[in-house]
Amino acid sequence: MATMQMAIANIERVDIVTEETTPRVFSFDTASDATAEAQISAGAENELRIKNKILAQNITEDIVKGFNVTFTDSTFSPEVFALIDGGASTVTNNEFKWYTAPTAGEVVERVKSTMVVYASEKDYDGNTLSYIAFVFLHAKGSPASVSLKDGEFYSPSYTVKSRPSKGQSPLGVINLPSLPVIVSSEAGIPDSPVSGKTCILVAGNNIAGLTDIEAGTLAIYSGSGWNAF
Repeated sequence: MATMQMAIANIERVDIVTEETTPRVFSFDTASDATAEAQISAGAENELRIKNKILAQNITEDIVKGFNVTFTDSTFSPEVFALIDGGASTVTNNEFKWYTAPTAGEVVERVKSTMVVYASEKDYDGNTLSYIAFVFLHAKGSPASVSLKDGEFYSPSYTVKSRPSKGQSPLGVINLPSLPVIVSSEAGIPDSPVSGKTCILVAGNNIAGLTDIEAGTLAIYSGSGWNAF
């Protein structure tokens, strides 16, 4: 039997959707790399050996607890920096004022988020066939580091720790026909969407036409309505 093979390339976009009553969506297409490292509870092998003979083995398997996702952004976003580092940024009229990091020596309650990294499936001619979304739930940031070098642009590197709840999958991989449209009001809903072709990321509850979709979830148009997945 032939094995299905997909040619996946690039980082087309990164979405960070806060898991709040009214989600905030941070979306950017400037990430240069992303790595997801599985965090495991290592199993053990306990063997019953007598001289040169192994009589039995008691083996426990590795268990995945979640992923640590590290990514680099080619630009500096004060809002993303604040969300991951846990501090507060002030942006007024699209102008950055200042950033204040968490108080030293105190516990920081960072906001949990759903993190989605989008890549693209390519064909022989280099055209995009679809988009592959890697989804990480309940991701919390960690203290950010700053590295500057004369003559080079500042590219902040971040690490978020995704730890799913009991019974949830630590990683979701979804094949999408298009990149999601971020909707925060009725005016943002695409006009005349094509069945299966328009994916949508809902950023608010009780939007007309999307009343059955919870805030912060992905949905796709079925031809007659929007369905969360």
